[in-house]
Amino acid sequence: MLWRLALAQILLLALVRADAPADARLVDISVVAVDGSGQPVTDLKPDEFRITDAGKNQQIVYFRHTDAKLQTPQPLAPGEYSNGGRANAPHVTLMLFDFLNQQFNTRALVANQIVQQLAKVEDSEGLFLYILGLDGKVIPVHGLDAETAASQESAGPWTHQIKTLMDNAMKAAQGVRPVATEDINVRIGMTFEALEAVAAQLAGFRGRKNVVWITDGIPLDLGGRSSGTGEHVDFIPQLRLLSERFDRSEVAIYPVRQVNLGSAGSDGEADSTGMGSVEFLNELAGLTGGRQDAGKDIGKSLEQARRDVSSSYQLGYFPPENNWDGKFHNLRITCTRKGVKLQARTGYYAWQEDQGARAGRAISAMVASQTDAAEIGLRGSLTADAGNPDQVRVELRIEGNDVVLAQDGDKFAGQLRIAFVLYHKDGRSAGLPVIPAELKYDAAQKDKALREGIGFREDLTLDDGAARIRAIVFDQGSGAVGSLTIPVAAR
Repeated sequence: MLWRLALAQILLLALVRADAPADARLVDISVVAVDGSGQPVTDLKPDEFRITDAGKNQQIVYFRHTDAKLQTPQPLAPGEYSNGGRANAPHVTLMLFDFLNQQFNTRALVANQIVQQLAKVEDSEGLFLYILGLDGKVIPVHGLDAETAASQESAGPWTHQIKTLMDNAMKAAQGVRPVATEDINVRIGMTFEALEAVAAQLAGFRGRKNVVWITDGIPLDLGGRSSGTGEHVDFIPQLRLLSERFDRSEVAIYPVRQVNLGSAGSDGEADSTGMGSVEFLNELAGLTGGRQDAGKDIGKSLEQARRDVSSSYQLGYFPPENNWDGKFHNLRITCTRKGVKLQARTGYYAWQEDQGARAGRAISAMVASQTDAAEIGLRGSLTADAGNPDQVRVELRIEGNDVVLAQDGDKFAGQLRIAFVLYHKDGRSAGLPVIPAELKYDAAQKDKALREGIGFREDLTLDDGAARIRAIVFDQGSGAVGSLTIPVAAR
């Protein structure tokens, strides 16, 4: 073994290790609440919400209201590192201009509409724009890359440069459509892959993210028109799987369908977009907690998406263990206050999984990742033992607001899985077994965790060639993950 776990361990703020913790699975739902004018309602209480899962009432054990207001992070202490970076961007909204599923005769018109609408935007913070190219690649106009984004905003809001930025990106996106995309199955597969890639990029930002998808849509059901076999094909199962990926990243879809009214396919029937493209977009919006197709008004959809992301609620409940039956479960979330309209996902797949499977997947993905994840905010430092430089202490501060602390009577409980990975100069990596850590708080301790963070310490012994240590924290409740890489030289 490349390192060994030292005997001395200190877990702060009532963090209790458990040898065989329960692998409880919480259903976590993002909810937008608006009044009759579409304005956010920001003062709702837990007892004003009702949740039914497959028609059965559920007890809300987790409640949090989030908004776009940023708190100025405390400055890092000497030798301290953070993964906070881009995760501090407020109210993240991403526009996706879809060439791949857009009719040729509408692209230039839609591009002009996007330019006209964005040129009016003065507050461009947290707003990004991409093009889905004819080859299925996602091309940034103003992308999530922090360095590029900063250079585009150096002289003011990047939206003031939108005409030049759009022209350059469209040149990269234009070209001859690959022959393979004439097969609608191939095109749908490319679209799903691109949307998953967008969700993966947005996962690095905290909280709810909204995607305004400007498209002609793709079919929900091909009927017998599947190329090759002629067999009946529908994409509802794949659609629901895609929605799970979005839910994992807290991403909601706001579709804006651009088919010309009066042309073939304007009613969602058979054309190049297939049968039921409107239904596909509305179904995806419902499954992700977004808004249904708002017509061709890009500006209105963008305004609503940005308004919705500025204030949202998170609700959580623990379904009975036998609820995880591998079937799709319909959700219904209502509010007892009159005049309040709620927007949330309409269902989820109750997948059966072995204990620890979700944590294992998330941690394995982070071991292989080139960058850190910031869904859970982390700060940390590395200190060498004065008598043994290869003996180090890793101290973490886990952002309490980024993990689920579910109420159980007068107590609050959370489930974290923590892992450490050692990266060597020659490219090798090795890690310790996943550490199950159970949070058990009373009300005062919970408030302190939300205010000051959750402390964690681990003593490790390093071998020669160690270059970096990465701490990975997985929240069993929400499925969120955070990681922090510290160079060994930081000792």
